Amino acid sequence: MDLLALRQFAVLLWKNFTLKRRKFFNLILEVVTILVFPMMLLLFRAIIEMNVTGPYNFTSQPISTLPSFLQNPEEWKLIYVPSNIHVLKEITENVKRNLNISIKVQGFSSESEFEEYVKYDYGSYKVLAAIVFDCDFKNSGDPLPLQVRKLCSILVVMKIKGQSATARPGAKFFRSQMLVKYHLRFVRIQRTILWPDRIGWKTSFLFPNYPSPGPRNPDHNDGGSPGYIREGFLAVQHALDKAIMLYHESNARQKLFDGISIFVQRFPYPAYSHDGLIWLSGSFLPLMFILMFSPTVLSIVRSIVWEKENRLKIIREPLFRYSDYSFIFIFLMCYAIASIFFAFMISTFFSKGESKTSLTELLFNGPE
Repeated sequence: MDLLALRQFAVLLWKNFTLKRRKFFNLILEVVTILVFPMMLLLFRAIIEMNVTGPYNFTSQPISTLPSFLQNPEEWKLIYVPSNIHVLKEITENVKRNLNISIKVQGFSSESEFEEYVKYDYGSYKVLAAIVFDCDFKNSGDPLPLQVRKLCSILVVMKIKGQSATARPGAKFFRSQMLVKYHLRFVRIQRTILWPDRIGWKTSFLFPNYPSPGPRNPDHNDGGSPGYIREGFLAVQHALDKAIMLYHESNARQKLFDGISIFVQRFPYPAYSHDGLIWLSGSFLPLMFILMFSPTVLSIVRSIVWEKENRLKIIREPLFRYSDYSFIFIFLMCYAIASIFFAFMISTFFSKGESKTSLTELLFNGPE
């Protein structure tokens, strides 16, 4: 950078200093606004303590738990699609028998016909679930297809009659890998979810939008929202899988199911540190930064517009136009290195992470 550019930069600094000195109260307001929010964070940090929560242990739940709203099961319906295949009606009747309720069984020839029924028939409100089979049946009397068997490994909790419940990690069993493709359709808005839980099955999410450091729905042994147990999803799925297995090997499989009760249980969760400051300021932190620097931004915009109105914009434009790009790069690189060294220097003065983070933010952003 040559001498002329240095003089222009010095004149620019002197002009800004003069403008700030003439508007002393605005300068004080900008400085106070920048400092007040970090001071509030430090105050909250001193008041709000970090608590250790947990550990959590959850009780097992029977997989055949029926929804609480099935007080009069004869008023409800279990749908299967398509209805022109005899074996599917038999399977659905076995599902009803496995659920051990007097629910009505109704079939539709196609999924589109079932959707029309849901849209325009008020009686569709009493549909517990719809089982839509996606098999390549040629004739109405075709049996369920069966291919090879596949070894699966899962974590199950089994309760054998006359014995206590035992958990067997990695318990292996043979499950028929069939070409029976089906999907279950439940009501879009759950019937048992209450505020503040969000409605919907959330099938498009692998993780919550706002993950928490602790377990999800810690007050619910069944997992809470979206309610796969309390809505009857697992009960219908288990009854359907059981009906399909009994269809192929009824005698051997029936003896197996007669002696075993299947439970599901949430994994335990270890103790964790719950910081109330993060919960309190997490949603307000972006707004806080906007309010911190809004007076400075408004002051700069007002001064630039005033310069344009009075045609005083003569120095700022050519300042970086004729600057050496290597000098700008070195300047920004030195700023990045200095910021890293600053972080390491601050870390040597503190032993607690929360106080170090709050004061570092104050020292780093305060002078700006």
